[in-house]
Amino acid sequence: MIALWKAEYQKTKRRYLLTFVLGMSAVALLWALSGKLSEDALEKGWYMQLYQMPLTNALMLPIMAMLLTSRLGDLEHKNGMLKQLCCMVERGKLYDAKLLYGLFLMLVGILIQWLGIIANGLFWRHFGGGFLLKEYVLLLLFTIAPTLAIYVLLHTVAMYCVRPAVPYIVGIIGEFLGVLSMLLPYTALIKGTPWGYYGVLMMIRAEYDRQTRISTYFYREIDWAGFAEIIIITIVIYAVGRSCFCRKEM
Repeated sequence: MIALWKAEYQKTKRRYLLTFVLGMSAVALLWALSGKLSEDALEKGWYMQLYQMPLTNALMLPIMAMLLTSRLGDLEHKNGMLKQLCCMVERGKLYDAKLLYGLFLMLVGILIQWLGIIANGLFWRHFGGGFLLKEYVLLLLFTIAPTLAIYVLLHTVAMYCVRPAVPYIVGIIGEFLGVLSMLLPYTALIKGTPWGYYGVLMMIRAEYDRQTRISTYFYREIDWAGFAEIIIITIVIYAVGRSCFCRKEM
């Protein structure tokens, strides 16, 4: 497996995938942290970020996953490279190696964003109140879980389908439904796709007073059942996707 990881690194060395991940993470942070905040917003900044980041993640991380999986999959489909690789390497190991390589890059992006919003509150904005360590660790966990499911799904599509546009189509449709699910109160829509679980796992809700222009934040009961569901969904997607790839005709 280590040899396969090294091979993946060598194949993508000049494709600047890590640079792409760093750039996407920087764009997401600039978008999430830009703007002038009122004194009330600074006082409630830790809660504000817990409320805003799931929406930011639902928009940016699936795009990152979509582009990564498409580029990694297209690399193997070009010039029949996948057919040649499957003659030298067990299909299941190839599927796993590329999956873990892409997930590592995604994790780098997630950690950069997570550390960035913490640094924003501690050293730049100087948010009021103490740092909410438990809540931000949960935010990291609840960001990784749906991102993992989305990446495994798009990775399977990219490895199975020869045309590089297919992961884009699946990713765009999924992201549209995921963002829509965060705006509409329909459980079937929210839990109908992995993209909707960014909203399912939100810990904070907000109410905005138009007259005073003050936002009030409240804790939501953590949906641990939803967390278990997205983990099970990920396992099922992985098992089915790996099986389909191993049986695919080259």
